[in-house]
Amino acid sequence: MADDDAWYPCNMTRAALDARVKCGLLHPITNEGVPEWIVPLFNDREPNPPPSYVVCFLSFLDWGFGTPVGRLIRAILHYYGVELHNLNPNSIKQAAVFATVCEGFLGIPPHWSLCLHLFKAEMSACNEGREKRTLRASSCTLQLRQSRSHLYIQSIMPSSNLGWQNGWFYLQNDGVLLPEYTWKMVVECPAKWGSGTHADEQN
Repeated sequence: MADDDAWYPCNMTRAALDARVKCGLLHPITNEGVPEWIVPLFNDREPNPPPSYVVCFLSFLDWGFGTPVGRLIRAILHYYGVELHNLNPNSIKQAAVFATVCEGFLGIPPHWSLCLHLFKAEMSACNEGREKRTLRASSCTLQLRQSRSHLYIQSIMPSSNLGWQNGWFYLQNDGVLLPEYTWKMVVECPAKWGSGTHADEQN
């Protein structure tokens, strides 16, 4: 495994986040002293959020991440032992689609045991020739288990989310619902990531 991959420089703008506020994807700023979100300096090379803030991406909002943070995303982060920036847009979309299937089709809240039965987490890395470079962001990917894809709806994830890594900003960790931002980088795939629902619950 090669040295870790650096963060992409930030290109986030206030206008982009204001547009998500207008769409109802993000809460408006109601307290400038303790804002709900903060735009980093343009071209910042590395996140340095204030205490009680985490790093989020614009594409997460576009693919279904919302505030206040839903229980399913919180469960995914805590179960796999990762932070919000360790996920990628497709993982957010997978979670959003699953929540929609549970709530809109099955008529139940997102079911954690069913989620573990259908999905697993895998470690993402960037290929550089014969070497793999560890990613600081997006190193944990939520994927549908191929052996159980026949049990789930057909859902095609984008093969590319070009440029999404530059769109980071600071999000207030309201109520400390999300894991604290600690610059965590995933360097290995724990066995727990591939384990699913206990056999007694699978039926």
